[in-house]
Amino acid sequence: MQRGMGVQSMNTVGKILVILNFLFAVVVGAFLVVDFAVRTNWRQAHDKIAAEYPVLSTDREAFITEGSSQRTNVKTLMMDYEKVKSDMKDAETQFTVQIDNLKERLTAEQDEAKKLDLVLKKTIADSERLKTSEVALKDIIKDREKAVLDLQELVKSFRTQAASNELAANQLNERNQQLQEELTRANQLIARLKDAGAGGGGNLAQIVPNATAVVNPPVTMVKGKVERVDAKDSSLVLISVGTDHGVNNGNTMEVFRTQPQAKYLGMVRIVDASPRESVGRLVVPPGAARPQLQAGDNVWSKLRQ
Repeated sequence: MQRGMGVQSMNTVGKILVILNFLFAVVVGAFLVVDFAVRTNWRQAHDKIAAEYPVLSTDREAFITEGSSQRTNVKTLMMDYEKVKSDMKDAETQFTVQIDNLKERLTAEQDEAKKLDLVLKKTIADSERLKTSEVALKDIIKDREKAVLDLQELVKSFRTQAASNELAANQLNERNQQLQEELTRANQLIARLKDAGAGGGGNLAQIVPNATAVVNPPVTMVKGKVERVDAKDSSLVLISVGTDHGVNNGNTMEVFRTQPQAKYLGMVRIVDASPRESVGRLVVPPGAARPQLQAGDNVWSKLRQ
């Protein structure tokens, strides 16, 4: 029985070996087929590569050249990038500084706006307060305007009085000079009378040429102006007042001007009085300079009212 089992075991091993040999033969055959196919494809690939090698070599050289150019461009682009990066950093710094400045300005303007708002509120309050006292202020303004007008009239009166006083002073000075000259002439006349004898007679007008220059103003205060000076005889003047104003023949009137400066000019005697105007002749003491009268000069009966 044991022998039978051993024979059976040998048959099984033999079958396995046969199967293994078959599989090995198949594998070897497959390897041979693959080897043949590979060898055939390798030659075709070798011939194809050998044919494509010049083209690939040319492409390689072109690629190497282009790669070198691209590397140069890349370096240039990197440098530009670094510069742009630096510029952007600088711009960012400047922008930060500008932002800080704008923030400071905004803060300052906000503070100023608050101050202006306070001022505006105060102004509105003042305006409301002023509105409540508007009537009183108008009355005060009216009173002040009236006071200003009164002061202006008073100043005008003072100026007129000052001009009159100045003219009076000038007249007094000139009259004083005239009196001194007449005193001198009177002394000379007395000496002449003593030489001629007390009973020598003679014409007083011839001995005293200025005897007719007696002051004889109109009874009332009269104010007029020189309207025209005679072209042939500058001592004759046409005056804007006449008998209707109280001016008569033989009256004397004082002549002066205020522009461009106050100046006393002398005295005129009325030689021809008519109702609305008169003709006067300038009275010039002997030896005195004759003043030049002109239209617009003032002619008053006396310098003080």
